[in-house]
Amino acid sequence: MSRRIEIPPRDASAPVRVPGTQSAPKKPSGVFNERHTSAQDPLYRAWIASAQRLVLTFDDGSEMGGVLEAYDTYALHLRSEADQPILVFKQSLRSITPRLDDAASGDTPEG
Repeated sequence: MSRRIEIPPRDASAPVRVPGTQSAPKKPSGVFNERHTSAQDPLYRAWIASAQRLVLTFDDGSEMGGVLEAYDTYALHLRSEADQPILVFKQSLRSITPRLDDAASGDTPEG
């Protein structure tokens, strides 16, 4: 007894993907990606230009300080307060705020 497997005919309207060939141009990534929002660009540019010290608050409530050096759609490149390069993925962040200096916050030494 022979076992036959019926294979349905291929849908001629479906595209055929051939390995080793490029069927469509790749979409750009980073700040040119359509998923990137321009709402963050002015802040990031101003913080980079002024070397603004920032406080990053993570989803678990922990905080880290640093200066923003570069960014893209998914990550931030910072220079830590210990002058170490750090790559932080945005999905782990809750907020980014400028760090206030002690003088700006009104705290002055008594004397």
